[in-house]
Amino acid sequence: MEVKIIKKDNKKYPKRLKEIRNPPKELYVLGDELLLNKVSIAIVGSRDCDEYGKIQTQRFASYLSQKGICIVSGLARGIDSYAHYYSKDKAGKTIAVIASGFNNIYPPENTILFDEILKDGGCIISEWPPETKIDMHRFPVRNRIISGLSVGILVVEAKYRSGTNITAHEAIKQRREVFCIPGNINSTKSYGSNRLISEGASLVTSPKDIVETLEYDNYLIEESNMVKPEYNNIYQLVGSIPITANELSRKLKIDINEVNEKLLMLEIDGFIQQPTRGKYILNN
Repeated sequence: MEVKIIKKDNKKYPKRLKEIRNPPKELYVLGDELLLNKVSIAIVGSRDCDEYGKIQTQRFASYLSQKGICIVSGLARGIDSYAHYYSKDKAGKTIAVIASGFNNIYPPENTILFDEILKDGGCIISEWPPETKIDMHRFPVRNRIISGLSVGILVVEAKYRSGTNITAHEAIKQRREVFCIPGNINSTKSYGSNRLISEGASLVTSPKDIVETLEYDNYLIEESNMVKPEYNNIYQLVGSIPITANELSRKLKIDINEVNEKLLMLEIDGFIQQPTRGKYILNN
């Protein structure tokens, strides 16, 4: 699969990432880059989560993704892995933000999950080139992207000192909504999440609580303004360099009539334009 490089001045660069302090100058992308501008919720938590954490992650990730909300996480062990696994084949899909290059996946056992996310139409991104090796110092830096892509984050389980807490505090600085699932007050795995609730994070006991908040803030209206999935194959090939319907037909190996129909709908919806008759570019 081709690695795409999306620079900050590209229209496909995630709009929400431009809002944060120190956004990546460019992103290396595998899979469906259109997900980068979908309404997303990050789900983060403990790497050594317990059964309670797994069950709640499955419950929230599945429900939210079925509602068309993209699930963002960091491809780590534990909560991250479950968040990706239980959303990757649903309507909202999933985005994995990794802290190394695509050729050096960590943890190595998640190489299978990496491939499944792409197979199911998801997206994997990094701010580092594919050959970049694993360096644990990059993981906290990566967390600002996880929260930055999202309209809010859900903390399932978090210890007192953890990468999850770093992500939560990045989200607070980025003025993102922080949701927390309450945990056992006697469990060290829940200390961080319970503390975030005491500091003002939104306590949630059902994924419907998150959906209601997104509806109240009009985020789900925004979703209706996204490119429809059936037009993605055409839209992804249109850029700043003019391209014709015949060229798209040859590249995609689909009938010219189907190409023209999709181009017309994309133009009507305002996603592309014809500066010269018969040649299409993205509508900036």
